[in-house]
Amino acid sequence: MSRTSVFAVCAAACSISLPAFAQEAASTEGGLSEIVVTAEKRPSTEQKTPLSLTVLSAETLQRNSVGNVDDISRIAPSVSITNSGAAPIIAVRGVSSRDVTEIGDPAVSISIDGFNLQRATSLQAGFFDLERIEVLRGPQGTLLGRNATGGAIQVITAKPSLDGFKAQLGGEIGNYDLYSTKGMVNLPLTDDLAIRASFQTRDRNGFRDTPGKDGDDEHSKAARLHVLWKPTSRLNVLLTGEYAHNNGVGTVINGFPLQTYTAANVPSGFNVGDLILTAPDKGNGKSFYSPDGGFMRYTVWNVRSQIDYDLDFATLTYQGGYRHFEYGRKYAFGGNPGTNRQTISFEQYEDVGTWNHEVRLSSNSTGPFKWQFGAYYFRETNDFVGLFTDYPDQDSMHGDYFLIQRFTYPDITAEAKALFGQASYEIVPGLTASLGARYSKDKKDRHTNILTTNYNTYISTRCDLTDSCAYSTATGYQVAKSSKTTFHAGLDYQVTPQNMVYAKFDTGYKAGGFTDLGVYDPETVKSYEIGAKNRFFGNTLQVNLSAYLYDYSNQQVSQSVINSAGGVSVQILNAGKSRYKGIELDTIWQPTPDDQFSVYIAYSHARYVDFATGTSGVLLRYAQADGRAEPVYGSDGSTVVGYNYQLSGKRPPQSPDWSINLGYQHDFHVLGGTLTPRAQTHIESKSYFQIYNFDTDRQKGYTRSDLMVTYTPDAANWTLTAYVRNLEDRLILANGALPTSTTYQSYRYQYQAPRTFGASLTFNW
Repeated sequence: MSRTSVFAVCAAACSISLPAFAQEAASTEGGLSEIVVTAEKRPSTEQKTPLSLTVLSAETLQRNSVGNVDDISRIAPSVSITNSGAAPIIAVRGVSSRDVTEIGDPAVSISIDGFNLQRATSLQAGFFDLERIEVLRGPQGTLLGRNATGGAIQVITAKPSLDGFKAQLGGEIGNYDLYSTKGMVNLPLTDDLAIRASFQTRDRNGFRDTPGKDGDDEHSKAARLHVLWKPTSRLNVLLTGEYAHNNGVGTVINGFPLQTYTAANVPSGFNVGDLILTAPDKGNGKSFYSPDGGFMRYTVWNVRSQIDYDLDFATLTYQGGYRHFEYGRKYAFGGNPGTNRQTISFEQYEDVGTWNHEVRLSSNSTGPFKWQFGAYYFRETNDFVGLFTDYPDQDSMHGDYFLIQRFTYPDITAEAKALFGQASYEIVPGLTASLGARYSKDKKDRHTNILTTNYNTYISTRCDLTDSCAYSTATGYQVAKSSKTTFHAGLDYQVTPQNMVYAKFDTGYKAGGFTDLGVYDPETVKSYEIGAKNRFFGNTLQVNLSAYLYDYSNQQVSQSVINSAGGVSVQILNAGKSRYKGIELDTIWQPTPDDQFSVYIAYSHARYVDFATGTSGVLLRYAQADGRAEPVYGSDGSTVVGYNYQLSGKRPPQSPDWSINLGYQHDFHVLGGTLTPRAQTHIESKSYFQIYNFDTDRQKGYTRSDLMVTYTPDAANWTLTAYVRNLEDRLILANGALPTSTTYQSYRYQYQAPRTFGASLTFNW
């Protein structure tokens, strides 16, 4: 579909003011309710905010038992969350960043109470006692800026209230021996001082059977304390302390050997083995070969604050704080019993400190002119150690292994500074124009120390990194600097109090950087979007309709390549041009006070337009009709620069053409209360996890359905919920990655959760 046709379709739809999606609670006046959001850093209702967003209310989050960032993709349209190791890879409208290494940047900005997070792993245990989650679709290059070319996920926690005592206590049980508890207390201490304390624990056995400990488990605990102080009507001070800890096996990765194939049409001077990248068996997703199970543990603590002062003409706001993240991870991949592929293990340890500061001045005017401007500062430091090891005998383990490589980055630093501003003016009643700009400046640097063993030295003592086993040590210093000014321009028209149409243009920017294999440039995007937000029939029908087009330049894409030491490195490439275009329909209908239907349909056409690659690592002999590729090696056994391979027309990872969400619920007034069963299903067409779009990394189209039923008595303070998720028990991939070494070639898979079921009971006072 051309750019013209996409926008013509949406323009025609907007001209008849099709309605827009709302939340799942009835208002006191009947019909659908409104939720106040802060997507544009000032309070507004969802339906009067001229951009595409989904708001997940506290009720929705509780009913769906959302316990971590991965759960968002079950209920938020146009959001796909997969994993690389233990790190979430978040895509919005098919835009993602697959570089989840210590120097990678996300394409979807993630924040908690305005505190920007560089990596979502540290957010996993923070999903409790939430007020709402806002999912903003499309580049947010002016107000949010940093690493928001694909969109943003804003997690807003529940804050203290001076209105009175409140408390909550709940528990959940489920299959795989799930036991979870949560609690909250809101306590006013004086007329101007209140606290809100909350906690959550989650313990669950692993989904995946291994010879060691079962993988994909969860053993986490977290707590949060808010302190609210309002000494005057002008001053509002919120202080927050947060702690989270996890200690388990974590995600496991299953490696499947590649089938053999006779090489042909190979250039002279290349040595080619008998392995070729054909589609391996992807397994059943339940039984993995991982000799010792590995581990995944982290500890996070965070202190942050928000201070608001009313200056009459404007409000001065400060948001900022410090977050400390200690992370350790070990996982094995590669071999399976009965093959000649042995298991390789990777361990990593990180010690990360993150500072965030933002100062913002926002007008308080009720007139036609509104404005805000501010300054932002971000700094992150990270001490990183990684180890590649190889088990000597995968069928007879005694805890010893060969050390292949150790790499140490003792002082990785990322720093970002920005100035931003945005203003709007109501030209005539109902017609408002907005303009904004942001200047961003980024810098990354690190020192490198890589030790590689001779691979034949037996290491009987764990991590014995003596010089006697080393034949090469590489050191160095890398730095990357970039800057960019991004813009916003928009026009919205409030046709009636219930009907709005809008059009907007945004640019986005993602900083450049480096990997072990070289530097890469910043990516930029130009975004065009039009949409309509409306309600009809006495506030009972709401539909959001939007159409968008993104033109990317130098989009950063990730590729796992085999380095000369036989291990895996992540290389970031710049795709010359890529284009995303699509239409979204997001609607909800409440025909009676007891019935509610929801329908979300998205069509997206995302393709690389100009992208050719020929790089060291997993190289392509030529395009095969069945999607096969061949690693090519030089005379010394290392990979070499090979052919340019044209990827134009290929899909970016995590970008299905079709995504559909359907839901229905009904309230039965029985047993002295309200019984609400709900059914919802997600339908998705095929997608890929790698830029090459091979069968090896393809997730075929699937449906995934959830059932739940909630009972709330009229004369009591408790709620009981039972649920089944992934009713079909679909085997759905969470990731697919290329071979892990030149010696032990295998394809690596991770999987989403199988069928789970359980029940929760919550008391409120």
